[in-house]
Amino acid sequence: MEWVPEEVKIHILSYLPLSDLCQVTLLSRYWHFLALDHSLWRYVPTNERTTDETLYKIMEKHCFMTHFNYDNSSEITETGLSRVFVQCGKTLTHIYLVYCDVLSSDLISVIVDYCVSLVHLDISANPCVDDATMCQLANCQNLSSLNIANCDRVTDGGLEMLISQRPLRKLNASYLLDVRLRTIENLISFCPQTLHTLFLDGGNLRDEDVAKIGQLSALMSLEIQYCDEISDSGVAALSQLSNLRALRLYRSFNLTSLCVSQLAVKLHFLTDLLLSDCSEVDDRGLVSIGRHCSNLRDLELTQSYCQTLTDVGLSAVLVGCPRLQRLVLKGLKGVRTFITLVPVLERRCLRFLHLGGCQNIPVVLLEAVAAFCPDVQIFGHYANKVKKSDFVMECLRKTAQDEESSSEDKDCG
Repeated sequence: MEWVPEEVKIHILSYLPLSDLCQVTLLSRYWHFLALDHSLWRYVPTNERTTDETLYKIMEKHCFMTHFNYDNSSEITETGLSRVFVQCGKTLTHIYLVYCDVLSSDLISVIVDYCVSLVHLDISANPCVDDATMCQLANCQNLSSLNIANCDRVTDGGLEMLISQRPLRKLNASYLLDVRLRTIENLISFCPQTLHTLFLDGGNLRDEDVAKIGQLSALMSLEIQYCDEISDSGVAALSQLSNLRALRLYRSFNLTSLCVSQLAVKLHFLTDLLLSDCSEVDDRGLVSIGRHCSNLRDLELTQSYCQTLTDVGLSAVLVGCPRLQRLVLKGLKGVRTFITLVPVLERRCLRFLHLGGCQNIPVVLLEAVAAFCPDVQIFGHYANKVKKSDFVMECLRKTAQDEESSSEDKDCG
């Protein structure tokens, strides 16, 4: 190991869990020096072996961590977390406390009082988080990103207290049924130029509510769950969001190709588009996407055994979106042969192709594309990765022999 540069050794050490990294410091003075490099302790994840004592050992040497990620399988107590936030609060910028069993109002108070540099806080899936928690977080000086997904005790009133004092750049309020029109209006009032990422539950939203989101001019990424009651009139208003780059609409039963075409024309800078359960969308919508959204990198379409999306629309997407890297299609029974364009067009950017439930695509055709495009990960029915069969390899060998014979004939001529 003596010939390995120190930078490489430190990079290798970065893959070790905290408990093992602490053991490395005991090997020798040299390894003690390497294991205490600042870059290794900025991001501190935890696992099932992490205890309060492990954290205390870390903080004896390092009080400058910037990221802390709590693992709910660990043995860390509320006391241990409080000590981390008190001693390292000045440098912590990102805290992840997803499904944290020991989270409490007192611990939130410690975070607010001591983590003065905190930018992002993830407290999703915590039943103790409520409107009072939002009132506490309103005092976080630099907080600009908040994830409260699945915290179903948070309501419009709690978010209003937070947003009115702390303009956010990113808010994840997915699976919160009590967050409705009032929150959207508060975001428009207090965060019109700052909010760039928004995740909402659409279960209690109507077209007129979604249309108001079009006033958030700085928005770059929008995701709405449960769009059951949302139709073209609401979604079409999102075309006002000239900065929008990512749009994800789940359970978009009422969305039609006409609306998709309007979005494609106006939002031609889109790089990420997801339409789940889009049973009313047909090839006309995909043709518009291929014609106008040349920057698209990620496209996901899921339906329940739908026949309306066929090779015509998907071929238009492959031809018109040369930067496409990830294509996920689920339950599209009308799809058969469009993937033959992948090797023909030499789409070097495409790396991931998922065709779960697209039952009418011949397996041999999938294997052939996998053989000609080894850089593309192709998953077929039930997400089984497609491999090259003996039949396909024999076809490839025969093709290579034919090309070789043809070139020899030309040389002889």
